[in-house]
Amino acid sequence: MRILHLDSGLVWRGGQQQLYYLADGMRKIGVGQFLAVRKGSLQAARLGELNLPIMELNLSSEFDLGSLFALARIIRRFQPQIIHAHDSRTLGLAALLRATGWGIKIVAARRVAFSIRRNPLWKFKYSYQANRVIAVSSYVRDLLIREGLQQGQVEVVYDAVDKIPVESKTYRANSRQRLGVTDAEFVIGCVGQFTSEKGQEFLIQAYTEILDKYPDCRLALVGDGDLYWKCQKLLERLGLGHSVILTGFVSDLDTLLPALDLLVHPALIEGFGSVLLKAMAHRIPICASRTGGIPELVIEGETGFLFPPGNPKGIVQAVFRARQEPVLANQQVECALSRIRSNFLVDRMVADTSQIYSNVMDS
Repeated sequence: MRILHLDSGLVWRGGQQQLYYLADGMRKIGVGQFLAVRKGSLQAARLGELNLPIMELNLSSEFDLGSLFALARIIRRFQPQIIHAHDSRTLGLAALLRATGWGIKIVAARRVAFSIRRNPLWKFKYSYQANRVIAVSSYVRDLLIREGLQQGQVEVVYDAVDKIPVESKTYRANSRQRLGVTDAEFVIGCVGQFTSEKGQEFLIQAYTEILDKYPDCRLALVGDGDLYWKCQKLLERLGLGHSVILTGFVSDLDTLLPALDLLVHPALIEGFGSVLLKAMAHRIPICASRTGGIPELVIEGETGFLFPPGNPKGIVQAVFRARQEPVLANQQVECALSRIRSNFLVDRMVADTSQIYSNVMDS
């Protein structure tokens, strides 16, 4: 089996981490792979650790002729049986190649909970050229089917974590020292790129009331993005700068997550939320929006607390529950760990994806 992976992301987000896990897992079971990633992105260096053939291309649009010709050369040389397009832009390029006579099958990843109909080429890409679409959650799968894809064309493969970390008091102490917090402080973390759909501003608004009731709290906002400075100005206007840590982008979350006492994920819409898996693996209680694919992972009362998206009051109530019911929060942590071991480890994700590749090749 030979797979050509395409990814046009510029930054390292959940999708890129999952591609790393997938490519590494496929490499370990002997699957031939070639990776084409965007020039100037973080992916080339990180994915280069896998010692797989990799090429940097412009991948600037669905009509990037330079990248199209470069991909044609890769296909001639590598002879992949499947192109796995990990985002909509690279799916457009793969679809153009297939439509112009390249006899190659396409698997498309769909991680986001936005309408595919926003793109005028959606039917050409998803309905006519993609042999299979892998949705990151049942929510995304159902959305794709409602928008016109055939039920048998879409399959769900959940994100995964590579391991359950072994925590220790020393590891936690070192992590908190790097973050600049003391043992006496209760640290609430929020991890995600600063974009409109991630909802950090609603957590900031809620944090004023949280801090009034629990002055021992600190809030760590982890990530960067277009709305970073807007959120920083909101913190200044609300007088919260002294209590909030803006870490910027953190490449290795495993070094930061042990410092947290609670993770809040205030997304307005989310395909799944792979950072929630990471936090659960680190035994961190979760408060998250009841939106998109999140409730498939964060089950109210079992693996975390849910609140309505875009609702600061709901965030406040969820955080108060997590602090006021520590026994329940710890029970949820153990339940979350059990679910991860059963359903969300890399070996399962690799096996499910490999089966889809085989089915597509046989069809």
